Amino acid sequence: MLGILLIAIVSGCSAIHPILSALLGIILIKVATVRYCHIITFFFMFGYLFFFRLADKFGLPLSSGQTNLIEMIIVLRVVGVAFEINGSWLAVGEGKKNENVNKSESKGVKERDDDFLEIINPSFVDLFHYSFNYIGLLTGPYYRYRTFDDYFHLPFSKYVDCTGFTINTLTKVPVYVSLYLALSNVWPLEYILSEDHNNRSFLYRMLYPWALFAAFRQRIYSGMTLAESVCTSTGLGAYPVEGRNRTGHGPTVRYLKLKQMSEEEAKVSLYDFNTVESMEVWGCETVVTLRDSMKVWNKAVQYWVAMVVYKRFPVKPLKIHAALFVSVIWHGFHAGYFFCIYFCPFYLMAEDIYYKLYYKNATGMVSMTN
Repeated sequence: MLGILLIAIVSGCSAIHPILSALLGIILIKVATVRYCHIITFFFMFGYLFFFRLADKFGLPLSSGQTNLIEMIIVLRVVGVAFEINGSWLAVGEGKKNENVNKSESKGVKERDDDFLEIINPSFVDLFHYSFNYIGLLTGPYYRYRTFDDYFHLPFSKYVDCTGFTINTLTKVPVYVSLYLALSNVWPLEYILSEDHNNRSFLYRMLYPWALFAAFRQRIYSGMTLAESVCTSTGLGAYPVEGRNRTGHGPTVRYLKLKQMSEEEAKVSLYDFNTVESMEVWGCETVVTLRDSMKVWNKAVQYWVAMVVYKRFPVKPLKIHAALFVSVIWHGFHAGYFFCIYFCPFYLMAEDIYYKLYYKNATGMVSMTN
């Protein structure tokens, strides 16, 4: 209920949109068959997202930017859990109708990132609490239903050093805020629309967006880091490091072993919060290629796109295009999203040519002449 209260406080009357869409999405998950619940939920939630953003075309007032962020998180959660339910059924329920999970484990099931090792079938109440859980509801990060369920049923949150992790996370925020304020003061966004800016040299006008993007990154770092600190302060997303935890996914190996861990073992384990890490700030500032930057920017959402769209899209040559297109429409309708996100494959093609010619081994054109 705290999540609904937060939505109401932040969104006012517009709170009806995220609340109604989530409730309808949950109903569809429970009413539809497990074979098709993920597809039906996907199209409904994105259809509602279109309606939400075009509300003025239907005579309704447009919602605030913060309400838009909440609706985006709701879409990730409701669609994500529908795919988890279907994925677990495909991997365990349908493929092993005559075997139970424990027997399969004893025969040595290989635990991979894509494997579902047990059926995921939350009740309506569980789906309600997951969809409206206040942690990450306003700005993210995205985390799976399995992570949410583990938070209540596994002992890790009791034994991880929540205070230490949170303090370590928050110490970086003043740096990001200071850099944002300094950069915004020297290179304000409003200046780009002024006549004085238009009279500057071509080189100055070309370089000015770089300064604006530097300031924008500091703002994103601040928001994402604060959002992660909410997770670390509560213990959500804490797993033993032996699980080789990955953003969004959680443990990628030995998950069943972690679930069977005793209280004594949990007390002495080493933990991390990689599951709820959204940004690798140092990586964002130091990588030199677009391909590498995509791996460290907004990792939780990228995981969702990979899990829901890329890995499940049936036409292999179109997987990347489908994933990027869904990412674009989830972010919004502005042309900038298409140029920045959807055209990434074309940028990567050009980057790969550059990498082979000039960057790899620093051989330049020599490799082309041999």
